[in-house]
Amino acid sequence: MKLIHLLIMLMIFVRVCSAQVPAAPVSVPLSIELGIGGGVSLPGDELSKYTETQGWHAGIKARVHSALPLDVVGSLTYNRIRDKGGSFGPTQSPPDIFGIPTEPGEYVVMWMFGAGLEYKLPVPIVTPYLGADGMLNSISNTKSGSTSFTRGGVGLGGGVQFSVPVFGSFDASVKYQIFNVTGKENGEESLSQVAANLMVIFSVL
Repeated sequence: MKLIHLLIMLMIFVRVCSAQVPAAPVSVPLSIELGIGGGVSLPGDELSKYTETQGWHAGIKARVHSALPLDVVGSLTYNRIRDKGGSFGPTQSPPDIFGIPTEPGEYVVMWMFGAGLEYKLPVPIVTPYLGADGMLNSISNTKSGSTSFTRGGVGLGGGVQFSVPVFGSFDASVKYQIFNVTGKENGEESLSQVAANLMVIFSVL
């Protein structure tokens, strides 16, 4: 009889102790990917007043994956578009962007620092996503004596991640980017482009 009482007391003690032990926090698995690549830059109507109709860009992109449908991304991009030629005579002043003179044979150059979110769509085999970025853009020209200007911008678009056996993983995307949403001066036009991009993706964590 005493043995039965002892067992009952022991069971009660174990239950009370287990109830007081806090549950271990649920961990969310994370992984980090790095992408390297580039693509075609297609200036919008206002920007194409000063530049050719096509340029190029190259850069890197970091993506933090989690079990959630949202990924956090950061990027650094070098964007280069040739100044328009033949739009003015030798005696005329060249057109300018933000007070930066453009000239045939030179280039509009942008360093674009971006951070944003990507929402993964539940589709098998490939991973399509919608993305939004905030950007800090340093804009200048290769012409001697040009200065640079800084503007805040946004990028909206989407892409798809996919794998090709033997060749590896890739990320193809298209985004509409506005370079000067913030920091505008009076009378400054909104400048934009469409950027089509392809990157090779490496897993780093």
